[in-house]
Amino acid sequence: MKKTVKACAALVMAGSFAFAASASAYSDISNEDNAKIAQSLQQMGVMKGIGQDLFAPSVDLTNAQAVQLIVNAFGLETDPGVDYIPVPSFNNDAWYAPAYEAALHNGIKTVTKTDSVSEKMTREQFASLLLEGINTTGQYPTTKMYIFFDDEKEFTGDHLGAIQTLGNMRIISPGGEFRPQDPITRMEAAELVYNAIEFIDKVGGNADNAGEGTEVTEVSVTTAKEADGRVKATLKASLPNPGYGLKIDDVKYDGGKATIQYSITKPEAGMMYPQVITDAEVSTYLTGTPSEVVAEQTGGETGASDAKLLK
Repeated sequence: MKKTVKACAALVMAGSFAFAASASAYSDISNEDNAKIAQSLQQMGVMKGIGQDLFAPSVDLTNAQAVQLIVNAFGLETDPGVDYIPVPSFNNDAWYAPAYEAALHNGIKTVTKTDSVSEKMTREQFASLLLEGINTTGQYPTTKMYIFFDDEKEFTGDHLGAIQTLGNMRIISPGGEFRPQDPITRMEAAELVYNAIEFIDKVGGNADNAGEGTEVTEVSVTTAKEADGRVKATLKASLPNPGYGLKIDDVKYDGGKATIQYSITKPEAGMMYPQVITDAEVSTYLTGTPSEVVAEQTGGETGASDAKLLK
């Protein structure tokens, strides 16, 4: 079940100004930027302090705490009527149980019920968990530039891929050392979650309406006679990003008129593409020598068509 991010964009921006000008509400945070982040997440109900005035920024985050943080940040819920997934070693009455259920039912796989809830989460594990949380809210365009890390050999499993994506999203600082096997602290996790919320607010989008609001600006039709006498018709379109495609479905004939029926295919689910206009082209051979050739869309995004007479 897909969810939009719980944190309100307006609240994030309001916090950026209000908290920067005030003294930290947490006595153990002296850095102004960190204080703003901690207070913003507290106001949004995403991450609380320890006691009345402590945030414990240097304390390591456990698996259970990390799962709860991601569930809070992205508003993950369990569908009504769904039974708990039984695991003998997991305490379904514990404070963290509902968060695990919400995470699992939203497709998060980085942490499972068989993992120790009290084990410290590493920085690379949290990066993967965070990206999974982001992906529950929608598909977002990003570049595919490879980012080099000085300690790249220390990464394990598929975590490097998640960190590359977060780096391209500018949610983490690219390059240098990432320290993938170090436990992630509460402040480090808070900063990444805050950056993720700002990224979603800036880029926008939701998985349930991904692609809406992105129109094909124009579909043109040109024709040309080949050396063998056949007529070749070509459709050209400007598409929102490289994930979209142009496809000819059929050609209908009515007297001297040929209607080329086409579709705009949408990006593959789960993939990320740079947000750049991309030119697409597709061709087909026509039967006979029609006096008029037009394009008609039969599926996908809406775009303008441009009829061309055969010359």
